[in-house]
Amino acid sequence: MAMRVHTYVIAADAGSAPNYDPPAVTLAVCKPRIRKKAKVGDLVLAFAGSAVNPISSHSVVWAGIVSEVLTFAEYWNDRRFASKKPDRTNVPDNFYKPIGTSGFAWQSNPVHGPEAQDRDTGGLNVLVFDYAWRFGAFGPLLPEDFGLRMIVGRRGERIGHLTDSNWQRLETWLNAQPQATIEAASDRKSNYSCSPNVPPVSPVPTSPTRRRC
Repeated sequence: MAMRVHTYVIAADAGSAPNYDPPAVTLAVCKPRIRKKAKVGDLVLAFAGSAVNPISSHSVVWAGIVSEVLTFAEYWNDRRFASKKPDRTNVPDNFYKPIGTSGFAWQSNPVHGPEAQDRDTGGLNVLVFDYAWRFGAFGPLLPEDFGLRMIVGRRGERIGHLTDSNWQRLETWLNAQPQATIEAASDRKSNYSCSPNVPPVSPVPTSPTRRRC
C-alpha cells in the first residue's frame, strides 16, 4: 500500500502553521487544500521558501504523519488543545469558536485577522500529527531520488506517493536528521503569522505583520 505525501513550500516557520505546542503538532490555519484532502496516515512535508532559507529550495522544514482529522468544532471543544487558544499562547491556531450549527466566531489573536476566516475555515479540517519532525529553516536537503522535490512551480501543493519500501527509506532518513529545538511558546514573539512580511531569519529587527498565507 502506497504512502500518500502532501508537499508544499512554507513561507515562514513562526509557530502557528504548523503549531508545535504540545500535546501534538497541529495544522489548523493556512494550507486549506491540504487540510481538506489529507487523511489519517498521509504524510505532510514542507520545503523552505526563499524567505525562510535563501540558500536552498530543497531543505525540509518539517514533516508529519496525520494521526487525526478534526473539524474546527471538535478542535475547539477538545480539552487536549485548549493550550493552543489565544489566551494560552503567543502563537495560537485554535481561534475559531463554533456558533450555531455551522458558523464560527473569530477570536482575537496575533496570528490571523478576521479577514482570514473564510480561507482558514474553508479548509474544513484541523490536522493532528502525533508523529512529526521539525528541522527548522536550514533543515536537511531531501534526497532527489525520493521524487518529492518541488522543482517546477513552487506555489500551491503537490500530492505524491511512495511505495512501502521508499516510505521506509524516507522514515529512516527523517529519523537520522538532527531536529531543531522547539522553544517554549512563552519565549516566542507575538504577531507572527504563517507568512509574515519579514522572514524570521532576517537580521534586521522589525515587527512582522499579519498576512494571508
